[in-house]
Amino acid sequence: MDLAILSQALHHAIHPQQAVAAAHGILKRGGRLAILDLLSHRFERARDLYADHWLGFSEVQLHQFLEKSDFRQIEVSVVSREKQSPHFQTVLATGIK
Repeated sequence: MDLAILSQALHHAIHPQQAVAAAHGILKRGGRLAILDLLSHRFERARDLYADHWLGFSEVQLHQFLEKSDFRQIEVSVVSREKQSPHFQTVLATGIK
C-alpha cells in the first residue's frame, strides 16, 4: 500500500497505538499514513452520542503514536475548528514508513 488513511476512526479504536502500528504494517517502504481525527476535548456526551472510545488526542499523543510505530517525517497540525458548540477541532497527523 502507498497510502493508509485513518479518518475519524482512531478515537473509536480501543488500542489506538495498535491501530497505527497495523497501518505501518500494511504500508510499503516510503508509504504514507494520514490520520484525521479529533483534537482532545471534554465533550463527554460524545461517548454515548457517537460511540467514541477516546475524547480525541493531543498533538503530542498523535506524534508519539507515529514515532513509536517507526514512522518518520512526522507532521501534526490542527486543520479545522468548528464554530458551533462543542467546538471540535480536527487534527491531521502524517508520517512516512
